[in-house]
Amino acid sequence: MRFLFVSAPLPGHLDWGGFLATAVALQQRGHEVIWASGEAVAAQVQREGVRFAPLAETGWRWPPPPLSRPAQMSDAAWRRLRRLRALDQWLEPVRVAAGMAALEAVATEVQPDALISEMFIVASGLVAERIRRPLVVAGWPAVEISTGAEEDVMAEARARLERLLRVSGCEGVNFTRQGPPALRSSQLHITFWSERWYAGLALAPQTRHAGGLPLDALPADATLPSPDDAPWVVITLGTSFNRDPAFFLAAARAAMNLGCQPILLLGRSVDPAGDDRWLERLPAEAVVRAFADFRALLPYTAAAIHHGGAGTTHALVRAAVPQLVVPHAGDQLHQARGVVRTGVGLHLPPGEASVERLTAALAALLPDLSPYRARAAALREEFARLGGPPAAAEMVERLLA
Repeated sequence: MRFLFVSAPLPGHLDWGGFLATAVALQQRGHEVIWASGEAVAAQVQREGVRFAPLAETGWRWPPPPLSRPAQMSDAAWRRLRRLRALDQWLEPVRVAAGMAALEAVATEVQPDALISEMFIVASGLVAERIRRPLVVAGWPAVEISTGAEEDVMAEARARLERLLRVSGCEGVNFTRQGPPALRSSQLHITFWSERWYAGLALAPQTRHAGGLPLDALPADATLPSPDDAPWVVITLGTSFNRDPAFFLAAARAAMNLGCQPILLLGRSVDPAGDDRWLERLPAEAVVRAFADFRALLPYTAAAIHHGGAGTTHALVRAAVPQLVVPHAGDQLHQARGVVRTGVGLHLPPGEASVERLTAALAALLPDLSPYRARAAALREEFARLGGPPAAAEMVERLLA
């Protein structure tokens, strides 16, 4: 069989806990796999041995436009402006229509048996309907509808989708029918988490959970101070919304307050002469890296303070590391809630992430016999029993059998 995977051109959008790994697993099982996205992620996909099809446009806007709050703007108006900007990122009709045209050209050429897409590529749902192929949504459950969003913003989102349906000649079979518009497969949503991760949420029956396999440990990074001398605390905001010096400074000081080794992963190149002059204010003991191999880091990490990106959160679960999540944007609040629901860590809003609050939260996570550490180990085993990306590949195969 032939599968066309689709993602936004950001490294984190290739992950979701096992998205790209599922493509690799399908290829290892003898199927043909093509990954369509922007050129920015071509090298990352190709390093995994997966064929890459470049898209001039995916429909996902990156980076988001600058946004500042006008003087005298009310809190309600500011919230609405931020929601509209978030909507523009994934559901701007002209951009999505261009993404649909680019993706349909690839799909017409490769003739896939199914499209497998992340949640935020609207073009995937339209193209799958136009070429009459099944759509699989990876990394996100099918959640039963609740309104949630402000009514005027939801109405704007629904109007944008209706405009795209008219332009494309689609009925919208791959989208929610009511409430906030969202990509919705009627056949299969695969998450790389577990049922308990979503406890309390009403999930539609097409949702299946693949969990994840334990992180393969490499020897501890020898370029770092030994974790035997001071417990490692990993501090990161991932690769997208990672410019918050106040967060990094407060988290590093919290780790130092408890005798730990702060390891900051900036998720980007360091510019100490420009915007990164704040690095001079870090404790002298802090280690700063752009990136790190999680396999040589997380198995030896005592705790993590991070943003709640899906890939980072998932890797920490697979390494059984207690977590303190300070979500900054996008879907990160969903991961923070999963961490709290399963009891493997704590959540602080960014506005409450003072040195004092971070120190207190970190102190609860660190002890070897803390309940958070025990629950983290149990959740890692729970994920492993579900089978990870190989199990996700089998789910896709069964759909088309």
